[in-house]
Amino acid sequence: MTTVISPFAKPDPALPVVEGVPQITRPTPEEIESFPAEAKTLLTSTAAAQQEFLAGGQFNLDWLAGRHVLLAGATGPGLGGALAAAVLNHGQAASVTILGRDLKKSLNFETGTLMEELAQANGFGQRFHWLNGGMALEGRALEEILTALREAGAERVVYFNTVAAALSGLLPGMPPVFVKDVDAGGNLFQWQLPALNEKQIDVTKTVMGEMAVAFPGVLQANGIEVEAEVYADWRGSLDKAGRDPNLAEYGRQGAYSTSLFLPKDILQAHTRQAYDRSDHPVLDIFYPMMRTRALPLIPGGLTMANVSDRLMEKEGIRRRDVPELALAALDVVGRAITAGYDNPFPRLDSHDAHLDEWFYEVVQRLTNNEDSDFYFKRWM
Repeated sequence: MTTVISPFAKPDPALPVVEGVPQITRPTPEEIESFPAEAKTLLTSTAAAQQEFLAGGQFNLDWLAGRHVLLAGATGPGLGGALAAAVLNHGQAASVTILGRDLKKSLNFETGTLMEELAQANGFGQRFHWLNGGMALEGRALEEILTALREAGAERVVYFNTVAAALSGLLPGMPPVFVKDVDAGGNLFQWQLPALNEKQIDVTKTVMGEMAVAFPGVLQANGIEVEAEVYADWRGSLDKAGRDPNLAEYGRQGAYSTSLFLPKDILQAHTRQAYDRSDHPVLDIFYPMMRTRALPLIPGGLTMANVSDRLMEKEGIRRRDVPELALAALDVVGRAITAGYDNPFPRLDSHDAHLDEWFYEVVQRLTNNEDSDFYFKRWM
């Protein structure tokens, strides 16, 4: 029998407990009405930020010229959307194909609409496709993807996968994990992560993991070569101590200690297997905490990001935002394709990774007590 010694596996008696995880909510009519303007502001601000970095000569996107780019999960305010914006605004790719799976009344769908307009304004014509049927390994949805790629003349693609589709919760037989968060009223509380059933576990592994790494092989089997595979990761997925209920570190990564590591394990295993055996670069890129569309759906996600930002501020470290990280990723991929860069696990999070030990100590001490040095509002 496991004797749980981790502070993350025990509830803070001074804080209310809510069993569950953040839920997706339906947008209000007012929010739906605001989505087109919000999408335009997002793409405009992303383009402006990226242009400033490119003007400074820090990142090189010249390699995009004449290449076919396939982006899975590339609408909305996340990394994929910023990658798509950079490629479209650069304008020199041979073709751009974006795969999404978004409700029509959503911010992500509106960004897809604007990306389509941007592509046409930049003269892409039939060299741009936005498909909202999601990724597929077979059937009609796959045929639609293959048809679009062939129409664009894409005999060889650079494949990026930034799909976000996983569930937070406990695997069978694992001790509880409690994650601190701030509610809509601005009060600190703690999530008690729920147990996942077999179907939920399977979904968590399949979409972001198994499907993601199987897709390039499906393309190749259908006559479309892959010039590079690029996946997205976070260092919390590497923390195997955080998964071990026998250790004091158990649960320190929140949902990444309990279930969100599952698809990342698949990405990492695939990347390791491909190293020195693949005829093209396979990269699993590690990013810092990003304010993407997935973050609010991770228990404690926004709260932990706020703490991380505060630690960087105290250390005088400049935060890297999503538009910049997308450029950094494109730069790394370009070097892998054209200049022999051969690190299969690039780290775009090296500026803040060394703060993790401090982060764990702060998070476990966060409190509603205004007289404490760890009153939560002092750390956000």
